[in-house]
Amino acid sequence: MGYILNSVPAAIQLAPDHVTEYNFLPDAFHLEKCLFMGDRDYFKLAYFDDINASGGCYLARSKTSFKPDVIAGFNKMGKRLKRFSGKNLAQLKKHIRRSQLVDMDVCRKGKSYRLIASWPKGKSEPTYWITNLEREKFSASDVTKLYRLRWQIELSFKEWKSWDNLKKFNTRKKEIMEGLIWASLLSMLIKRSIAFSVESLSKIEVSTFMVAKNTQGWFYPLMEAITLHVYSEMRYIWSRTIKYLS
Repeated sequence: MGYILNSVPAAIQLAPDHVTEYNFLPDAFHLEKCLFMGDRDYFKLAYFDDINASGGCYLARSKTSFKPDVIAGFNKMGKRLKRFSGKNLAQLKKHIRRSQLVDMDVCRKGKSYRLIASWPKGKSEPTYWITNLEREKFSASDVTKLYRLRWQIELSFKEWKSWDNLKKFNTRKKEIMEGLIWASLLSMLIKRSIAFSVESLSKIEVSTFMVAKNTQGWFYPLMEAITLHVYSEMRYIWSRTIKYLS
């Protein structure tokens, strides 16, 4: 699922569970002047190199198995950390815990990358982000905050599964299953469109998740009125919907 900054999917592809996410990455040459963000399942150095060569930017969670050589390290204030130099990342775990947030220049197979690490409380491992965003323009704190935008995708899946009937379907027929998946997605998109409309009309911030969760009494009557072209009923239900959701 690909997103642009309006809480609506820009592109969606369905695939069996055994097909890896790598097969659905956008072509790197299409990402010029764009920022690609991905979780650990999309960690692929060759792909990041291609994005960089195409004039694009990337920001992704790094796998903990990625153990490059560290050329230099800086704390969140930009001060150089002497102990983060000339060592493998695996040797620096205790220093990451001590420094809280570390911004590093690292090297793997002759290629350089920017790697940011932090050690959240209660976690047994540090969290790593890999990016080519310039340190002079984007501090380590800026990068970690920017990555939070990607959380909207996870919230969409939670909304989709919890309140739009994306679940196990009682059928073995591929065509029926795909139809039910698309119907479930369409339900989510309609509810979000309604949420944005109510937000615009009422000038009140509306949570798309809360709209998806609270459909009793207005969603089905509204869809029925639209489907049957009952415009007089539609106006009444829509007015009641705006008042309720706002």
